[in-house]
Amino acid sequence: MKARGWLASRDTAAAAHAALARHVDLTRFEDARTDVGGMSIYFKSARAPERDALTIVLVHGLGLSCRYMLPTAQALLGDYHLLAPDLPGFGDSTKPDRVLTIDELADSLAAWIVKLKLQPVLLGNSLACQIIAAAMDRHPAIAAAAILQGPTTPPKERSIFWQLIRWRQNLGYDPSDMKAISRDDYVKCGRRRVWMTFLHGLRDAMEKRLSRIGQPVLVVRGELDPICRREWARTIAERLPRGSFAEIPGVAHTLVFTAPAPLAEVSRKFLDGGALPSKLIP
Repeated sequence: MKARGWLASRDTAAAAHAALARHVDLTRFEDARTDVGGMSIYFKSARAPERDALTIVLVHGLGLSCRYMLPTAQALLGDYHLLAPDLPGFGDSTKPDRVLTIDELADSLAAWIVKLKLQPVLLGNSLACQIIAAAMDRHPAIAAAAILQGPTTPPKERSIFWQLIRWRQNLGYDPSDMKAISRDDYVKCGRRRVWMTFLHGLRDAMEKRLSRIGQPVLVVRGELDPICRREWARTIAERLPRGSFAEIPGVAHTLVFTAPAPLAEVSRKFLDGGALPSKLIP
Protein backbone atom coordinates (compact mmCIF):
# COMPACT_ATOMS: atom_id res chain seq x y z
CA MET A 1 0.00 0.00 0.00
CA LYS A 2 2.78 2.41 0.89
CA ALA A 3 4.58 1.65 -2.39
CA ARG A 4 1.43 2.32 -4.42
CA GLY A 5 0.88 5.57 -2.52
CA TRP A 6 4.45 6.70 -3.21
CA LEU A 7 4.13 5.87 -6.91
CA ALA A 8 0.81 7.75 -7.09
CA SER A 9 2.44 10.76 -5.47
CA ARG A 10 5.38 10.62 -7.85
CA ASP A 11 3.13 10.28 -10.89
CA THR A 12 0.78 13.08 -9.89
CA ALA A 13 3.75 15.35 -9.14
CA ALA A 14 5.23 14.78 -12.60
CA ALA A 15 1.87 15.42 -14.27
CA ALA A 16 1.34 18.59 -12.25
CA HIS A 17 4.79 19.95 -13.07
CA ALA A 18 4.27 19.32 -16.78
CA ALA A 19 0.82 20.95 -16.65
CA LEU A 20 2.14 24.04 -14.88
CA ALA A 21 5.10 24.37 -17.25
CA ARG A 22 2.66 24.69 -20.16
CA HIS A 23 1.35 27.92 -18.61
CA VAL A 24 4.25 29.42 -16.66
CA ASP A 25 7.94 30.05 -17.26
CA LEU A 26 9.10 28.66 -13.94
CA THR A 27 12.62 30.03 -14.41
CA ARG A 28 11.21 33.50 -13.69
CA PHE A 29 10.35 32.57 -10.10
CA GLU A 30 12.62 31.79 -7.19
CA ASP A 31 12.00 29.18 -4.50
CA ALA A 32 12.37 30.22 -0.87
CA ARG A 33 11.56 29.17 2.69
CA THR A 34 11.28 30.92 6.01
CA ASP A 35 10.44 29.66 9.49
CA VAL A 36 7.35 31.16 11.14
CA GLY A 37 6.00 29.97 14.46
CA GLY A 38 7.94 26.74 14.29
CA MET A 39 6.75 25.96 10.77
CA SER A 40 8.67 26.12 7.51
CA ILE A 41 6.74 28.19 4.94
CA TYR A 42 7.61 27.60 1.29
CA PHE A 43 6.99 30.34 -1.26
CA LYS A 44 7.70 31.47 -4.81
CA SER A 45 8.89 35.01 -5.52
CA ALA A 46 9.82 37.39 -8.30
CA ARG A 47 11.04 40.97 -7.90
CA ALA A 48 10.20 43.96 -10.06
CA PRO A 49 13.04 46.10 -11.45
CA GLU A 50 11.95 49.05 -9.33
CA ARG A 51 12.78 48.65 -5.65
CA ASP A 52 9.77 50.71 -4.51
CA ALA A 53 7.24 48.77 -6.60
CA LEU A 54 4.12 47.49 -4.86
CA THR A 55 4.32 44.02 -3.36
CA ILE A 56 1.53 41.55 -4.13
CA VAL A 57 1.12 38.38 -2.09
CA LEU A 58 -0.94 35.74 -3.91
CA VAL A 59 -2.85 33.37 -1.60
CA HIS A 60 -4.15 29.97 -2.72
CA GLY A 61 -7.50 28.33 -2.06
CA LEU A 62 -8.74 25.10 -0.48
CA GLY A 63 -6.39 22.11 -0.63
CA LEU A 64 -4.14 23.74 -3.17
CA SER A 65 -0.66 25.28 -3.23
CA CYS A 66 0.77 28.46 -4.66
CA ARG A 67 1.42 26.80 -8.04
CA TYR A 68 -1.93 27.51 -9.70
CA MET A 69 -1.56 31.18 -8.72
CA LEU A 70 1.58 31.54 -10.83
CA PRO A 71 -0.14 32.28 -14.18
CA THR A 72 -1.57 35.45 -12.60
CA ALA A 73 1.78 36.21 -10.96
CA GLN A 74 3.42 35.85 -14.38
CA ALA A 75 0.84 38.23 -15.91
CA LEU A 76 1.83 40.81 -13.26
CA LEU A 77 5.60 40.37 -13.65
CA GLY A 78 7.67 43.50 -14.07
CA ASP A 79 5.28 45.90 -12.40
CA TYR A 80 5.17 44.44 -8.87
CA HIS A 81 7.17 42.42 -6.39
CA LEU A 82 5.37 39.08 -6.25
CA LEU A 83 5.29 36.42 -3.56
CA ALA A 84 3.09 33.32 -3.38
CA PRO A 85 3.28 31.17 -0.22
CA ASP A 86 2.00 27.70 0.56
CA LEU A 87 -0.10 28.10 3.69
CA PRO A 88 0.71 25.76 6.62
CA GLY A 89 -0.59 22.28 5.87
CA PHE A 90 -0.53 22.72 2.11
CA GLY A 91 1.90 22.40 -0.78
CA ASP A 92 5.49 22.21 0.38
CA SER A 93 5.03 23.98 3.71
CA THR A 94 5.01 22.24 7.09
CA LYS A 95 2.04 19.96 7.72
CA PRO A 96 0.96 20.55 11.33
CA ASP A 97 -0.72 17.58 13.03
CA ARG A 98 -3.82 19.64 13.73
CA VAL A 99 -5.83 21.13 10.86
CA LEU A 100 -5.78 24.91 11.22
CA THR A 101 -8.96 26.98 11.31
CA ILE A 102 -9.59 29.98 9.05
CA ASP A 103 -8.48 32.33 11.84
CA GLU A 104 -5.32 30.28 12.42
CA LEU A 105 -4.47 30.23 8.72
CA ALA A 106 -5.03 34.01 8.69
CA ASP A 107 -2.73 34.43 11.69
CA SER A 108 -0.06 32.30 10.02
CA LEU A 109 -0.30 34.38 6.85
CA ALA A 110 0.00 37.58 8.88
CA ALA A 111 2.99 36.22 10.82
CA TRP A 112 4.74 35.31 7.56
CA ILE A 113 4.11 38.82 6.20
CA VAL A 114 5.52 40.37 9.38
CA LYS A 115 8.55 38.05 9.27
CA LEU A 116 9.36 39.22 5.74
CA LYS A 117 8.71 42.88 6.68
CA LEU A 118 6.13 43.36 3.96
CA GLN A 119 3.22 45.76 3.57
CA PRO A 120 1.57 44.04 0.64
CA VAL A 121 -1.54 43.93 -1.43
CA LEU A 122 -3.19 40.53 -0.88
CA LEU A 123 -4.68 38.71 -3.87
CA GLY A 124 -6.59 35.52 -3.12
CA ASN A 125 -8.79 32.99 -4.87
CA SER A 126 -11.81 31.17 -3.46
CA LEU A 127 -11.34 30.13 0.21
CA ALA A 128 -8.26 32.39 0.33
CA CYS A 129 -10.67 35.34 0.24
CA GLN A 130 -12.02 34.25 3.62
CA ILE A 131 -8.47 33.83 4.95
CA ILE A 132 -7.49 37.28 3.68
CA ALA A 133 -10.61 38.88 5.20
CA ALA A 134 -9.79 37.20 8.53
CA ALA A 135 -6.18 38.36 8.35
CA MET A 136 -7.16 41.97 7.64
CA ASP A 137 -9.81 41.91 10.36
CA ARG A 138 -7.55 40.35 13.02
CA HIS A 139 -4.42 42.26 11.98
CA PRO A 140 -5.66 45.64 10.67
CA ALA A 141 -2.27 46.91 9.50
CA ILE A 142 -1.17 43.70 7.76
CA ALA A 143 -2.01 44.79 4.19
CA ALA A 144 -2.42 47.95 2.15
CA ALA A 145 -5.25 46.57 0.03
CA ALA A 146 -6.78 43.33 -1.21
CA ILE A 147 -8.14 41.70 -4.34
CA LEU A 148 -10.70 38.97 -3.58
CA GLN A 149 -11.25 36.72 -6.59
CA GLY A 150 -14.24 34.39 -6.34
CA PRO A 151 -14.89 34.61 -2.58
CA THR A 152 -16.68 31.75 -0.81
CA THR A 153 -19.31 31.08 0.73
CA PRO A 154 -22.67 32.90 0.66
CA PRO A 155 -24.77 32.52 3.83
CA LYS A 156 -27.71 30.90 2.02
CA GLU A 157 -25.39 28.19 0.62
CA ARG A 158 -23.24 27.64 3.71
CA SER A 159 -23.81 23.89 3.81
CA ILE A 160 -22.06 20.74 2.59
CA PHE A 161 -24.99 20.04 0.25
CA TRP A 162 -24.88 23.37 -1.56
CA GLN A 163 -21.11 23.65 -1.71
CA LEU A 164 -20.72 20.20 -3.24
CA ILE A 165 -23.33 21.12 -5.84
CA ARG A 166 -21.50 24.34 -6.70
CA TRP A 167 -18.14 22.55 -6.78
CA ARG A 168 -19.50 19.98 -9.25
CA GLN A 169 -21.03 22.74 -11.39
CA ASN A 170 -17.63 24.39 -11.60
CA LEU A 171 -15.66 21.23 -12.47
CA GLY A 172 -16.46 21.51 -16.15
CA TYR A 173 -14.89 24.96 -16.35
CA ASP A 174 -11.47 23.87 -15.08
CA PRO A 175 -9.11 22.68 -17.85
CA SER A 176 -7.26 19.37 -17.59
CA ASP A 177 -4.01 21.12 -16.62
CA MET A 178 -5.69 22.77 -13.62
CA LYS A 179 -7.12 19.40 -12.59
CA ALA A 180 -3.66 17.80 -12.81
CA ILE A 181 -2.21 20.46 -10.50
CA SER A 182 -5.13 20.16 -8.09
CA ARG A 183 -4.82 16.38 -7.96
CA ASP A 184 -1.17 16.56 -6.89
CA ASP A 185 -1.86 19.29 -4.33
CA TYR A 186 -4.63 17.17 -2.79
CA VAL A 187 -2.22 14.23 -2.55
CA LYS A 188 0.30 16.47 -0.79
CA CYS A 189 -2.05 17.78 1.88
CA GLY A 190 -4.26 14.69 2.26
CA ARG A 191 -8.02 14.19 2.14
CA ARG A 192 -8.55 14.77 5.86
CA ARG A 193 -6.92 18.22 5.75
CA VAL A 194 -8.93 19.23 2.69
CA TRP A 195 -12.19 18.09 4.30
CA MET A 196 -11.55 19.64 7.70
CA THR A 197 -10.43 22.95 6.16
CA PHE A 198 -13.58 22.91 4.02
CA LEU A 199 -15.69 22.50 7.18
CA HIS A 200 -13.80 25.33 8.89
CA GLY A 201 -14.62 27.49 5.86
CA LEU A 202 -18.33 26.72 6.19
CA ARG A 203 -18.26 27.92 9.81
CA ASP A 204 -16.57 31.21 8.90
CA ALA A 205 -19.05 34.08 8.46
CA MET A 206 -16.93 36.31 6.24
CA GLU A 207 -19.63 38.98 5.98
CA LYS A 208 -19.32 39.78 9.70
CA ARG A 209 -15.74 40.96 9.20
CA LEU A 210 -16.23 43.26 6.22
CA SER A 211 -17.27 46.49 7.96
CA ARG A 212 -14.02 46.41 9.98
CA ILE A 213 -11.75 46.28 6.92
CA GLY A 214 -10.82 49.86 6.06
CA GLN A 215 -8.39 49.29 3.19
CA PRO A 216 -9.37 49.41 -0.49
CA VAL A 217 -10.68 46.01 -1.60
CA LEU A 218 -11.59 44.86 -5.11
CA VAL A 219 -14.01 41.93 -5.42
CA VAL A 220 -13.67 40.09 -8.74
CA ARG A 221 -15.79 37.28 -10.13
CA GLY A 222 -16.06 35.45 -13.42
CA GLU A 223 -19.37 35.88 -15.22
CA LEU A 224 -19.95 32.11 -15.25
CA ASP A 225 -18.79 31.38 -11.71
CA PRO A 226 -21.31 29.04 -9.98
CA ILE A 227 -19.46 29.17 -6.64
CA CYS A 228 -19.27 32.95 -6.27
CA ARG A 229 -22.49 34.32 -7.73
CA ARG A 230 -23.00 37.95 -8.66
CA GLU A 231 -25.31 38.76 -5.77
CA TRP A 232 -22.79 37.48 -3.20
CA ALA A 233 -19.82 39.24 -4.81
CA ARG A 234 -21.72 42.53 -4.97
CA THR A 235 -22.87 42.15 -1.37
CA ILE A 236 -19.27 41.77 -0.23
CA ALA A 237 -18.18 44.84 -2.20
CA GLU A 238 -21.06 46.90 -0.82
CA ARG A 239 -20.38 45.93 2.80
CA LEU A 240 -16.72 46.86 2.58
CA PRO A 241 -16.15 50.54 3.49
CA ARG A 242 -13.86 50.92 0.47
CA GLY A 243 -15.05 48.05 -1.67
CA SER A 244 -15.37 47.89 -5.43
CA PHE A 245 -16.58 45.21 -7.84
CA ALA A 246 -15.46 43.84 -11.20
CA GLU A 247 -16.79 41.00 -13.33
CA ILE A 248 -14.82 39.32 -16.10
CA PRO A 249 -16.99 37.97 -18.94
CA GLY A 250 -16.97 34.42 -20.24
CA VAL A 251 -15.01 32.76 -17.42
CA ALA A 252 -15.80 30.93 -14.18
CA HIS A 253 -14.25 30.45 -10.74
CA THR A 254 -10.52 29.80 -11.05
CA LEU A 255 -9.56 33.01 -12.85
CA VAL A 256 -6.07 33.01 -11.37
CA PHE A 257 -5.31 30.04 -13.65
CA THR A 258 -7.86 30.21 -16.47
CA ALA A 259 -7.94 33.99 -17.09
CA PRO A 260 -4.71 35.48 -15.71
CA ALA A 261 -4.43 38.29 -18.26
CA PRO A 262 -7.94 39.75 -17.68
CA LEU A 263 -7.52 39.36 -13.91
CA ALA A 264 -4.14 41.11 -14.06
CA GLU A 265 -5.71 43.92 -16.13
CA VAL A 266 -8.50 44.67 -13.63
CA SER A 267 -6.01 44.34 -10.77
CA ARG A 268 -3.67 46.89 -12.37
CA LYS A 269 -6.54 49.33 -12.88
CA PHE A 270 -7.51 48.96 -9.23
CA LEU A 271 -3.95 49.35 -7.96
CA ASP A 272 -3.20 52.27 -10.25
CA GLY A 273 -6.34 54.11 -9.18
CA GLY A 274 -4.52 56.37 -6.76
CA ALA A 275 -5.92 54.93 -3.53
CA LEU A 276 -2.64 53.36 -2.47
CA PRO A 277 0.65 54.90 -1.31
CA SER A 278 3.36 54.73 -3.95
CA LYS A 279 5.90 52.90 -1.78
CA LEU A 280 5.05 49.77 0.17
CA ILE A 281 8.51 48.20 0.52
CA PRO A 282 10.27 49.16 3.79
